[in-house]
Amino acid sequence: MKKKHLKTKIYILLTMILLYASCNGQTETKLPNNNDRLQKNITNGQSKIPKPKDSNSRAIIDFGIQDKFGNFWFGSNGDGLYRYDGKAFFRYSTKEGLNSDIIYSIIEDKAGNIWVGTKKGLNRLDGDKFVSIPIVLNYNALLFSNNTNRNIPSAENAVWCMMQDKYGIIWFGTDDGVFCYNGTEFTGFLNNQNVINKDSLNLKGIFSILEVKNGNIWFAECAGEGVSCFDGKTLTNIIPYKEIGRTDRIIEDKQNNLWFATAFKGVGKYDGKTYTQNIFKDQHLNGSYNILEDKNENIWFDTQDGLGFYDGKTLHVLTEKEGTVVKDFIPVLLDKAGNLWFSSKGMKLYKYDGKTFANYSEE
Repeated sequence: MKKKHLKTKIYILLTMILLYASCNGQTETKLPNNNDRLQKNITNGQSKIPKPKDSNSRAIIDFGIQDKFGNFWFGSNGDGLYRYDGKAFFRYSTKEGLNSDIIYSIIEDKAGNIWVGTKKGLNRLDGDKFVSIPIVLNYNALLFSNNTNRNIPSAENAVWCMMQDKYGIIWFGTDDGVFCYNGTEFTGFLNNQNVINKDSLNLKGIFSILEVKNGNIWFAECAGEGVSCFDGKTLTNIIPYKEIGRTDRIIEDKQNNLWFATAFKGVGKYDGKTYTQNIFKDQHLNGSYNILEDKNENIWFDTQDGLGFYDGKTLHVLTEKEGTVVKDFIPVLLDKAGNLWFSSKGMKLYKYDGKTFANYSEE
């Protein structure tokens, strides 16, 4: 009887762990090595990013990543996706399988798969082309969920941001809510009845998702709910929308402070207790589109007056006089060698090694 009782307790414990994990269980997807097939297209590249044409003349690169093979991936808001292998740039558009040329997010998962979020949904690299990945939920799981505040994705659902957590789960911030992928199936984060959503949040229109060092997951939302945090059990609104407004990016610095690139209320900072709005007292109050920290712990972001960085004591703003070429630079990437990459309108792309700016786009 004792042995049977022990087995029952173990079964109950395992069931509780699985439920508590919500989106935090790991099942890796093993796909073929795409890099070998990518190299076959080496003759199709260009040494610099070409000028965009016609209606895309003011397109801009919003962000970038560097994959484990050293390739750079840059997403634009109308001119598709570019891969740079250190020698040439290769463009991916709807002709190469993307469901839209308006790119909102890119990640490389732990298995080496490249995921791209666009205005029309989710894509994944398969060989040298992309395939559209529909976010389809488990219907049976929805039937057994008693959560009335459920998120169900539409056919065309913009994927604004993506993040893979320490368990291997990929999180997607979309117009229709937050969804998770465990390597096998998609689930709606708020569809899980074990998530305590005490503020009745919808988490729709999520522009940034960040897992911080203590394991908490933060969400920045653009439609009126502000910034929220999930501690593994409870989802809580931390910064009301009226204080922070639309937030495009969250980062955590080396000192565990959170920094927010907001669209209309300046750069914000949260020290774990207090949120400070417009910490650099930007008179324009137009905020920033992106923000990142370099290897020297400087915080970089775009301002109306030029490219800004904060060294922990002083705010510096670089203009054309300091060699930035243009004023409207946006930080897009810190690469593995410690170089910073910046973009501006017209698909301009520059690399900064700490001393000079190198141009990677056609004049």
